[in-house]
Amino acid sequence: MFAGRIDDQVKIRGLRVELGEIEAALTSHPAVAQAVVTVTPDGAGVPQLAGYLRPADAGPPDLGDLRQHLAGRLPGYMIPTYLTVLEQIPLTPNGKVDKAALPPPQAVAQAGGQEPPRTALEAILTDLQAKVLGTGQAGATDGFFDAGGNSLQAMQLITEVRGTLAVDLDVTAVFLAPAPRQLAALLVAEHGFADSDLDEIGV
Repeated sequence: MFAGRIDDQVKIRGLRVELGEIEAALTSHPAVAQAVVTVTPDGAGVPQLAGYLRPADAGPPDLGDLRQHLAGRLPGYMIPTYLTVLEQIPLTPNGKVDKAALPPPQAVAQAGGQEPPRTALEAILTDLQAKVLGTGQAGATDGFFDAGGNSLQAMQLITEVRGTLAVDLDVTAVFLAPAPRQLAALLVAEHGFADSDLDEIGV
């Protein structure tokens, strides 16, 4: 159990969170030299966790790999919605992290255009992601969190997937496989799901 300070505790959707525990999980990744976690409202005013990272000498971490790293160490609600890489973490004159000087958190920009689904399962998951995010459309390789999704919406997506595909899936799956193509591959690999199953459940 991480022994944090009382002033390092926040509540996210009624759940107590130790920011220092999340920072420790981030810096346990070999590509992260320093990390600070704050709470910031999203576009709807819902508090979200935002992580800021100073990369190690080897260069910035792959954020998808970092999310998987965190998913193996933290419950889903403690994984930051936003991950922002900075060359330096701003400090006050006395050497403490200057949280007021941190820039607004950023979602990772997607490279290229939207890639269409390759299978029926990918198509369904892509449509469900677009529905939950309210974007109207999504690509098969669009990261859920990179597209602006948060932890609450991740739980909504899992509810949609369970209801549509009749599969028992935990919210951690969205952190491990945040893009529809990745989630489809996870369903195939870990749950034995196949496109032929769609006919059986009437999708």
